[in-house]
Amino acid sequence: MLRLIVDIGNTNLKLFCFKNDKTDISKVFQSDEEALIFIKGQEKIPRNTVCILSKVREISCELDNYLHSEFKTIDFSYRLKLPVSINYKTPGTLGHDRIAAVSGAAVMFPGTNVLVIDAGTAITYDILENGINYLGGTISPGIKTRFKALHTFTGKLPLLNINEGKQNLFGKTTEEAIVCGVQNGILYEVEGLIAEFQTQFDNLKVVFTGGDCFFFEKLLKNRIFAVPDLTAIGLNKILELNV
Repeated sequence: MLRLIVDIGNTNLKLFCFKNDKTDISKVFQSDEEALIFIKGQEKIPRNTVCILSKVREISCELDNYLHSEFKTIDFSYRLKLPVSINYKTPGTLGHDRIAAVSGAAVMFPGTNVLVIDAGTAITYDILENGINYLGGTISPGIKTRFKALHTFTGKLPLLNINEGKQNLFGKTTEEAIVCGVQNGILYEVEGLIAEFQTQFDNLKVVFTGGDCFFFEKLLKNRIFAVPDLTAIGLNKILELNV
């Protein structure tokens, strides 16, 4: 059975088609309009395909209406059947992407303690106990958000971006100082939190996902698993459980 995954993030729209639990189509779009044009032109995606729509922001009426009229579309909710048990005091406020990511971890690492780190606009740390119990997590600003904050809330600091070639302890120009400060700071944060979680959860697997996971994959000393499509894997499993 073909399953269509539409994942609306803070910045991008991601579209996946799974066939026999393997990715048949994987696309990233900058706008809802681009995604709609692509979907309409895809003969591989027949009408009445089952679809799950996960949103962390509102989407255009045109795209929303098309998905619900052309496909058997389920809107994501924490009330759906999930491969994990949610132990969170306010599940209604829990981001769809966080639930989907830990669901993906449950699929990939059954029966295992997993720390899921999603590095995007925000960086989230979510703990999955024994591959089934989602206990909660933490949220802090992502790398690009930190660069943007320095530029926005100061008078003269320029807007910079990730520079993988700059991992010195300190910089000799303002630009180098910003890059070193932001990148070293977030690396120390991640390494410290991983170490703390490892003291509390035995045989902990650390899984990175999100648009900036490439940055951490190369620089972290801890052994980690980088799974860029972890959220899609989770959404695919959730869709399977609900159709």
